[in-house]
Amino acid sequence: MFSKPIRNITTLVLPVGGLGTRLHPLTIHTPKALVKVAGRPLLDYMLIEARDAKIKDVVLVINPSQRAAFEKYVRRSRTLFPSLKFHVRLQHKPLGDGHAVAQAAEIVKNRPFAVRFCDDIVLGRVPALASLIAHATRQNGSVILLERVPKKIVSRYGVVGARKIGKRLYRIFRIVEKPVMKDAPSNLTIVGGYVFMPSIMRRLKLAVRALSSKEKDVLRLAFVLEDGLAKKEKIFGWELEGVRLDCGTLEGIARAEKYIRKSGKRW
Repeated sequence: MFSKPIRNITTLVLPVGGLGTRLHPLTIHTPKALVKVAGRPLLDYMLIEARDAKIKDVVLVINPSQRAAFEKYVRRSRTLFPSLKFHVRLQHKPLGDGHAVAQAAEIVKNRPFAVRFCDDIVLGRVPALASLIAHATRQNGSVILLERVPKKIVSRYGVVGARKIGKRLYRIFRIVEKPVMKDAPSNLTIVGGYVFMPSIMRRLKLAVRALSSKEKDVLRLAFVLEDGLAKKEKIFGWELEGVRLDCGTLEGIARAEKYIRKSGKRW
């Protein structure tokens, strides 16, 4: 447990190494995170959140085969987002989202840090990342972004068992990956946004060392969080305010495009 009060959370890890096969043909020649929605790459929406949350360091964890595309993107982004310092780290094998986040350990060091996944654009009055950081600071614990969904679709997501402790704020006691509806502890599902205490990175590093050479052996963030819960670590959930646009499928991209253009919001 991170006992010292949190002062600043200024590092954001963006795992963007996915090949985006569900987004073919858009991702045949373009990394998933650079697919455009309403005229901007998905990654831009994460960087806007980062800028608004006063993030200083952004770590892109990429697939080595896409290095040239991301290096070009970073050169452009240094002009568009001058307050952000960019770091690129390689994930040589697709060994899971937890393994991807662990590649940022050298930059994160022994500090709290944030994680966002580009699949989920969250639009609201208060930016999602800034809200997560505020709650993590207040609770002095890790915080996961949550969304309440209809029970009939909970099997698509990671689902939490939680106790409400404040307005939109929960203390999490259980995480279940893609449960069938009858086994789901709630209809509060995990969205791609987190603020983690240093203990989570320590657990990730230990778990990476324990990975076997088996092809199907992967490290999921959910596994590490479940381990933390088992050891009585404080993990909270914040139910998002606003709209989540799931951009993990072609249909989701089309819906997000329509919603953002209709909203008239300028980015």
